[in-house]
Amino acid sequence: MRKTIWQNVREYPWISVVIGGGLLIIFAIFTTYALSLGPRSHDHTAWSSFGSMLAGVFTLFGTLATLATLLFLNAQFKEQQKVTAKQIQAVTFEQYVNHRKLFFERLKEIEESLDGKIKFKNHDNLYHNIFPQNSPHQCLFTVEIVSGELAKVDDLSDMHSSYILLKGMLEKSQWLPIEADNLVRHLIMMPNALSFLHVGDEYDGDMELEGYNFGINIYSINEYVIRVTTILNAFLTFTGNSPVPSIDHHAESSELRKALMQNFDGRYAAKHGLVPIKKIKMIDELARLHFWIDQAKDVAGQRMFLEAWQKLNILFSSKLKVNELKDSRIYKEMIQAFFNELHVVKGKAVPNSHEFKMVDEYFTKLRAIENGLNN
Repeated sequence: MRKTIWQNVREYPWISVVIGGGLLIIFAIFTTYALSLGPRSHDHTAWSSFGSMLAGVFTLFGTLATLATLLFLNAQFKEQQKVTAKQIQAVTFEQYVNHRKLFFERLKEIEESLDGKIKFKNHDNLYHNIFPQNSPHQCLFTVEIVSGELAKVDDLSDMHSSYILLKGMLEKSQWLPIEADNLVRHLIMMPNALSFLHVGDEYDGDMELEGYNFGINIYSINEYVIRVTTILNAFLTFTGNSPVPSIDHHAESSELRKALMQNFDGRYAAKHGLVPIKKIKMIDELARLHFWIDQAKDVAGQRMFLEAWQKLNILFSSKLKVNELKDSRIYKEMIQAFFNELHVVKGKAVPNSHEFKMVDEYFTKLRAIENGLNN
């Protein structure tokens, strides 16, 4: 008890001064009164005056004690505020550390969900791009999506506005090669905002720039659209926002695939240094044959080489199918099947007819591909 009182005295000396000063004043009043009164009196009037004096003294003492108590409580309250502030700072710091840790763990989960085909770059930069206001002194768990005009480069709103633009670009029924080129250029920019790298296997048709593989495949561009949508939705749900709808079905358009193949045809100059990987022999010639067969019809408007048309449709619908042609045996067997169908159609064609001329042209194209494979 004495130790606690002494600690309070040492911690709040100005309160002790107030109490001590009050006691000195009271002592001075008693001393003055005693000196003035003289020996003990039997006069009732004197004792009445003495009682009045005591009432005044104790009132003064009570006032000083109340003042000292209020000052003490105020000092204690301020100290408690400091302690509370430090506790809040400690809790905020712990929340910040745990929130970052949870975010980094979520990035690992996203990488695994995409079969390890992507890898996030600088985790710390990505965290602060998405949560720009977070620091050891403040930790927010939600992020508001603002319009594209108000978005900052690489923040969550910028990622969201890039998706909205992508969605608008994909909602087309007809495609021109230049429009497909613009789509690829937009897709190339999205990994910068989403802060990921392609680390999956290499496939023919993957877009490459100065030796770097973006993982955007002209035969399976829907896979990349799924990838960026998955990543964006993971960020949106982590920040308390609603996920965006899937748009990969728009990227499965055969018209889009055709525009991509035509835009990046090997006969033309590379677009802004961006070229698809093409290690399969005669793949461009095979793609052109595919487009030609699509238009090869008899005078009645019926497809002349239906089997070849169906096989090439399936082939160019997936990068996995295209890359099966790396096996030369499979490739040559397919070309031989095309020759077999050609001979059947030729046997039904009338000499010098439109159909007969189409058969001759088809034979020339197939023979060029066959020679290319053999060489």
